[in-house]
This record gives sequence, C-alpha cells and structure tokens, in this order.
Amino acid sequence: MAFKLYNLLSFKGQPDMTLEGLTPCSWYSRGPFDSVAVGKWASEQASDLLIVDFEALCGDVRIQSAECVAQGHAQRIAAFRAARKEKKNPRAKVGTYAMCPNADYWTPVSPTEDKMLAWQGSNRFNSLIADEMDVVNPSLYAFYDDEKGWLKFALANIEEAYKYGKPVIPFICPHYHHSDPKFRNTMIPYFGTILDTVRERCDSAILWGGWWFGSKDVGKGDEPGHPWPWEPNFAWFKEVQRIVRGL
Repeated sequence: MAFKLYNLLSFKGQPDMTLEGLTPCSWYSRGPFDSVAVGKWASEQASDLLIVDFEALCGDVRIQSAECVAQGHAQRIAAFRAARKEKKNPRAKVGTYAMCPNADYWTPVSPTEDKMLAWQGSNRFNSLIADEMDVVNPSLYAFYDDEKGWLKFALANIEEAYKYGKPVIPFICPHYHHSDPKFRNTMIPYFGTILDTVRERCDSAILWGGWWFGSKDVGKGDEPGHPWPWEPNFAWFKEVQRIVRGL
C-alpha cells in the first residue's frame, strides 16, 4: 500500500486538497447509530476510505461495563457490514476512529505494569470489531507541548494497532487537541515530526482538523466554535506539502 495522506480537514476557505495531493476520505459520525443509515451513507460515497465513527458508544472495558461495550460493538459491527455491503466504491476500505487500540496517552507515556496490562487487555477486547474492519485507525492527536512525550505515546499506540493484523491509518491533526485549554486552538510546532513518524511506521494517515473550539482565542470546551479560517502560510501545511512531494 502506497503511503497516502487522506483529507478530513475542515478549515474555512481551504484550497482544493486533491490539487495539493491529498486523497479524499469519507467520515460518518453525526447520523444515527444504525446499520441502515450507514449503509445508505456508504452507497453515496465515492472515496476509497470510509470511516464509521461510533466513538460515542461504549468502547473501553477499563471504564465501562463489558456488557455496555459488547452492545456498542454489536452496533458497530452491524454498521461496518452494512457499509461494506452497500459501498458505492468496490475498492473502499472500512475503518473506525480511535477504537483499535483505545486511544490512551498517559498509560504508555507514564507506564506501570498494571496499567499497561489493562490497556492491552481493553484493546484485545476490541479485536471483535477490528476483525470486521479493513483498516484500523488509531488516534495520534497531540495533547501537550511535549514532542518526546508524543513520540512515546504514538509509538506505543502504533505498536498496539498493528497487533490486529490490519493496515494502520492513524488520525493526526496539525493543532493540539482541545481538551486542555492551555493548548487549545494552537498549531503544533513539531507537526513535521508527527508526519515523519507516521510515514515511516504506518501505511497511510488521515489529516483531521480545522475547527476552532470556542468563540474566543481560548474558548470553553462546551462552546460550539466555528471553522478555523485558512491561512495560506500555515507552517504545518508546508510540512504536508513536503510529505506529499516525497521529500
């Protein structure tokens, strides 16, 4: 599989990303959690990667009951099967966001034996849904201004992802995750490292981002926000162009 950068960017006024060398990707996350709706959606998509995002359902047996996680997995599996059956593009691959493995920063960054075993156990529990997917899509978003910490987190999550025996296409983002107000709505200075890491170790990657969280420079987490205005001189996008050009 040739390395690709898939486009799920949503900046306001961004250029045509296909002309920039990015590959279209389809993402289902706001509709109902049922197989009929997902099948209809898949029948309308022409892209070769379909992400069915049911992250709102239970998915981590460390913090949720096994019964609830199993119920969530049953809904996911029905949706994955419907997407594969109804997909418009016969070559399209089906995956889901951040479930295989369960997205976890602090366990691999500050590990203890008990926490690592619990995390790995939760990931093995999710093999049930990985078996129904064509690719796995770990979340490798950056949370803090700590390049070495991100690298340790990313390598551990990538290692876990490959245990499913499927191609690994992680989600990455040019700005920090919005969970910490200190870094919210801030571009990542080491995004080149992020790109180089996934290019070297993964099959492809998905670029997500472009949503400004909150109405002010540092908004509250519960504010709806708005699309982030595109800037032609984004430093991180120059790194994307470097990767696309094979440099």
